[in-house]
Amino acid sequence: MVSLQLNKNSLWLFLLFLSTFCNAQNKSGYTWIVGNNASFGKFDGSLNRPITGSLYYPSSPNYAYAFTGGHSNICDSTTGKLLLLCNGMQLFDTLGNIIENGDTLVPLKIYKKDIYPNTSFSQGSIILPKGNNGQYYVIIPTVTDSVYDAYWTNNNGKYPYNEILVHTVDMNANGGLGKVIEKNKVILNNVDLSLTMMQACRHSNGVDWWLLKQGLDSNIVYRFLVTKDSIYGAFIQKFYQPNWGYYVSTGQSCFSKDGKKYALVHGKSNKLFMADFDRCTGELSNPKIYTIPIDSSGTPQLDINGYRDSLVCGGCFSPNGNYFYVTRRYNIYQFEYNEPDSNLAWYHVKQGMDTTWGNFEYYGSLRLGIDNRIYIGKGGGSFKQFSVIDYPDNKGSACGFCRKCFRVDNAYGGLNTPPNIPDFNLGADSSKPCYPLNNYELQITNYELEVYPNPSTNKFYINSKNPNSKKELFNSIGQLIISTKESEIDVSRMPRGMYYLKVNNKIRKVIID
Repeated sequence: MVSLQLNKNSLWLFLLFLSTFCNAQNKSGYTWIVGNNASFGKFDGSLNRPITGSLYYPSSPNYAYAFTGGHSNICDSTTGKLLLLCNGMQLFDTLGNIIENGDTLVPLKIYKKDIYPNTSFSQGSIILPKGNNGQYYVIIPTVTDSVYDAYWTNNNGKYPYNEILVHTVDMNANGGLGKVIEKNKVILNNVDLSLTMMQACRHSNGVDWWLLKQGLDSNIVYRFLVTKDSIYGAFIQKFYQPNWGYYVSTGQSCFSKDGKKYALVHGKSNKLFMADFDRCTGELSNPKIYTIPIDSSGTPQLDINGYRDSLVCGGCFSPNGNYFYVTRRYNIYQFEYNEPDSNLAWYHVKQGMDTTWGNFEYYGSLRLGIDNRIYIGKGGGSFKQFSVIDYPDNKGSACGFCRKCFRVDNAYGGLNTPPNIPDFNLGADSSKPCYPLNNYELQITNYELEVYPNPSTNKFYINSKNPNSKKELFNSIGQLIISTKESEIDVSRMPRGMYYLKVNNKIRKVIID
């Protein structure tokens, strides 16, 4: 009998092999729900355009239920069979039925806001696997009844979400049609959250996930580690800029295809935020802010002080990561972010409408397809086509804007946007091994302790539950370096590296860069 012992290196190699084997065949995102009546596009893993159709027909019991922008779905990772559909408030099976215990996934007041419960704001839900046992997390940001009454019904210009709920689904139940076995678990509350901008990226170990959700107004990013056992967090990073403002109904966050960059665009802000992403720690670094062009010359009769082009709606990296695409309501841009001359970096992919005024429904969120095309969602859902960028790795006009080239001709309702689906084909990162975090490491950060910017070259600013508490900074081997009750620590003369900040028994890992 041979005894086999795994050290950290062999464990990492095993996880890498397992992830590479699984992800080579991972088809969890091969079908997209793209609009009302569960209109879909189905990819085959090649560069071919997806096959299209609709799941629900007028004879289906729930044919009128809408998928209007905040929807998500997931397929079986091996076969590509569609498993679950979420419209941001309810869960459906592929027969058009709400799965057992799959209704009222949000508080009642927002659930009853519309005649057909659904979330219209982009990235309003996401579905992630809970290991490989046929169970899934359905994660939904939403608003409690009390905050709904305080803000949403008063028309005061501020419409925040204030909590994130997690529901667990077991697809082994009901003959494979599924059942919600845990419901309404709160993983974050009592904070202001944007209605949009939530996306996930696979951890460097190739098994777990990082989930990032954007706060409201100021640039706060809430981060969660999603594992088969639990969801850990929220861990917080706060950046000084940009201040996004309270207009929250449009915007999108995304990761590059290699998972090494994170970016977001938002509402009435004219800014693109981009940062490096560490798939081991989930932390953002090297933040940069770019100004998005404004054009209001395409249809003069509609221009009122630039109002026509005032909203930023979507963003997406090209497959090779060299370009970033941005949609406004009436314009589409390509940005080469490594080009230092801004006049050369921005290219106007499409100025104005892609159809007649009466049929145009604004440009919406963007999504990179399995076929390496970028699909351009819409702000409305009455018509049956999307426009597409066929060759997004090419600069300028060579990117191939294709007018209305994604069509679902048999759709019984219009198309809206691609679903919120992470990149399931991103495997382990063999260039930077890191190991599954233990419970202590998961607990070293807590939303009761904020440190920003992190990393920093000059100062750390500290927000804690008790502002007058002692703040202690330790080096990587546990030596106390600084002890103070001030809310800022000057680190401009300290060596670069990793440190630990302790406040009220809460510990936060910080980087001096």
